This record gives sequence, structure tokens and C-alpha cells, in this order.
Amino acid sequence: MDIDQPSLLGTAASYTTVETDVTEGLHQALTLLEQQTGPLTFSHRYACSSAAGGLRMIASGLVPELTAQAAREASLGAGAKVLKTYAFQLTEDDAEEIASLQPDIFLLVGGTDGGNTDCILHNAQVLADLGGNFPIVVAGNRTASRQCQRILAGREVHLCENVMPKFGVLNIEPAQQVIREVFLRRIVKAKGLSKTDSLLSGILMPTPRPSCGPSNCWPTAVKKNRASESCWP
Repeated sequence: MDIDQPSLLGTAASYTTVETDVTEGLHQALTLLEQQTGPLTFSHRYACSSAAGGLRMIASGLVPELTAQAAREASLGAGAKVLKTYAFQLTEDDAEEIASLQPDIFLLVGGTDGGNTDCILHNAQVLADLGGNFPIVVAGNRTASRQCQRILAGREVHLCENVMPKFGVLNIEPAQQVIREVFLRRIVKAKGLSKTDSLLSGILMPTPRPSCGPSNCWPTAVKKNRASESCWP
């Protein structure tokens, strides 16, 4: 967007090259853009990313409907897609299924603040016994949060406010923010976005929906020498 006087010089699209390195698609899109506009000097360049289709997330909680609702809403706009939700205490069969699904992140919830702690503590222990290297976001009964963290010692654990502190009251934003941060960190590392430091001023956030169409890289130029670029790799 033009810093002084908004004016659109051109747009370009390129297929996302997530199978190799997203910078390939980015460079291709920039080349196509400058074929329209001529050489450009950007003051700022920013990106939103949905590369790799989003984090594969699993959630477990106490009440089936509420767990599923919390997981869906926490994933929206945060770069995650919900693979599966579990309710009540996780079983051995559940643990085997979780291992086979190979999630990128796990949302551990359950119990209103001051309510049931047995379920979330049991499920924390199942996850500890299961192993794996996926981050775990603990966003259930605040009474049990620190104990869950101790049970999961040695794992990447993020403690958040309860997604449902009172029955029927959702508090999604804290967990959503952590999921978004994990998404950005992992996607930058996994898909080559760390190599774009010389090209981009920063990555703002995931796109609202993790999966987008094939032409996902859209540099937009506005005004020579004073342009900023937005790119959705």
C-alpha cells in the first residue's frame, strides 16, 4: 500500500512451492510483478502464510460438544486444522490413534475453573507416556494447569487461560494466539520462510483459513520507491 497516496501498480501470482522451498514461488511472483511495473524499491514487505496447509491439531477435553467447539474456534485464524477431538479420559486405543495421526500440536482442555481436574490430569499423563515432539497447549481448568506442566516435564508446553472458564462461556483468544505463534515458528522453519528475511519485513499472521487455492503468492506493488508488498505464500 502506498505510504503517501494509495495507488495500485500491479499484482502477480505464482504457484506455492511448498514441496521444495516457498522462496522459489515468491521470487517467481516478484519477477512477474516487475515485468509489469519495472524495477521497484519497497519500503516494507509483509506476508501472511498458509504454507503446508496448517498445523495438524488434536484436542482432548471433558465434554464432547464443548471440546469440539473450543478446538474449532481456537483453530480459526490461527493456522491450525482439527484432525480429531476426544472427550473424557483418553484410553490406550486413543493414545495409539494419536501416535498414528502424528499431530503438529495438541490442545489439552477440560473442566471449568474450579471444576473437574481428574480428566485433564489423566490425559496429561497419557500424553506424557505417549511421548512425541508436538507442542501441547494446556488451556483447561486453571487449578490443574501447573500440575499438567509438571506431568509433561521435558515437553514443549504452553499454559493458557481456560478456553471455557465458566460453563457455556468461551475464552478462545489466548489459546488461539499461542497456536498462531507455534504455526508461524514451525512454518518459517519447515518451509524455507526463514530464508526470506532479506525479502520480507515480517510475517504478520496465518491466513484466516489454512488451505487456499493453488495461486497463493500475490505480491502487490503500489507506487515506485514507496511501495509495500503483501504476500500470501
